[in-house]
Amino acid sequence: MPVTGPDQKLVTMTITGGFAGVHQEVVLRGDGTVRASHKGESVVRRTSTAQFTELRTLLGDPALADVSDFAISMGSADMFQYTLRFNGRTVTTDRSAEQPALDRLIDALSEFLPDR
Repeated sequence: MPVTGPDQKLVTMTITGGFAGVHQEVVLRGDGTVRASHKGESVVRRTSTAQFTELRTLLGDPALADVSDFAISMGSADMFQYTLRFNGRTVTTDRSAEQPALDRLIDALSEFLPDR
């Protein structure tokens, strides 16, 4: 995955739903910056070399190819929905199904949310 700079979005994760109507977003860019928004506030931070390497490794995990594009439990209410756009794909999940490669990526990106 070549790094081209701040205009290249490596991954965008949007979290919506839940009882309170959450809307959060994390965008990892090719220059190692992360823009995270929550409750109308947006912050831009630079990842450390180790964080950027980890995120790129997670994005390159071959197991992501086996992740379903849509994994939502229709019987669950008030769950968060995670929509990730990366490598030309859009994946939506509520994390009700076990998808270790995707879960690791979601957990790593969630660390950049402003309320953490």
